[in-house]
Amino acid sequence: MGCPSSASLVAGAGILLGALTSCSGDRAGEGAPKPLLVVGSKGTSPGKLLHPRALAVDPGTNRLYAVDRSGRVQLFTAEGTHVLEWRLPEHKQGQPVGIAVEADGSVLVSDTHYHRILRYAPGGSRIIAQWGSEGTGPGQFTFVRDVAVDSEGCVYAGDYGGLNDRIQKFTRGGDLLLEWGGRGEEPGRFQRPEGMAVERRGAGETILVADCANHRVQRFTRDGRLVAVIGRLGRGAGELRYPQSVAVGRDGSLFVSEWGNNRIQRFDAAGRSLGTWGAPGRAEGELSTPWDIATGPDDRIYVADYGNHRVQVLRWPESVSSVAPGSRRGARER
Repeated sequence: MGCPSSASLVAGAGILLGALTSCSGDRAGEGAPKPLLVVGSKGTSPGKLLHPRALAVDPGTNRLYAVDRSGRVQLFTAEGTHVLEWRLPEHKQGQPVGIAVEADGSVLVSDTHYHRILRYAPGGSRIIAQWGSEGTGPGQFTFVRDVAVDSEGCVYAGDYGGLNDRIQKFTRGGDLLLEWGGRGEEPGRFQRPEGMAVERRGAGETILVADCANHRVQRFTRDGRLVAVIGRLGRGAGELRYPQSVAVGRDGSLFVSEWGNNRIQRFDAAGRSLGTWGAPGRAEGELSTPWDIATGPDDRIYVADYGNHRVQVLRWPESVSSVAPGSRRGARER
């Protein structure tokens, strides 16, 4: 099964939501607690959101950046108050789907349909660097996906399109260091790499990639060596359906947003499922095709509730923090 295109993701959101809602036995996280905070509602005026699909939290200020399909970036306080917004230089061809905050507060935006990465000055609005062009060669992009930054300042960017599903690693200045992947179902390859996260494991770091159409999360070393595969297609504990993004909590837990299951699933560092949050629907605590997910320094979890035009903010509730023994699936180490 191939991963839907961006257009079909949007067109199919309502159909999928209705189908899942009608199957009460498939509802994930039934009765889950409400979120701490809801940011935004449908619209394009300041503070409103139109299909948000990229989030990042500045660890220095705990403020939230959100990118939506109006081709703009908005900044909110930790309390959800709108601070500022800016639009990308161009957005008629399509809108960005990735954002990350660097150690100095600079903001990276993957300008997906313009095949480049933009770096904005801390606080946003002013471009201070950019790199990338359209193509399949080294340092080029078909459709650049998410961006992530490691502790050394290296930038990782997903690329999607044709046979070019891969991850590219750059210096902070935009020079290509290496690439890995390629389109396919085999471990280490991708079918539409989406959200990414840098995971600190002991003294080192690994790169997590939500491998959307392969219904899994893959863990790599920083030089592109596959370490583990988490998940497989399904709706049960430890199973995934079109994972769009992955984030890491302070305790090492992994949080995965599942576009196809309308839920967030939590895993321990070994890849064992620790429960789900959310259910298909429109009410608070319910989700409609969640896209990106981010974590903050205060243990808050931020979910881009794409189909509901909002961001839901929560702390993982103890009531959904575990699953029945025997139903967990761990990572398959390589």
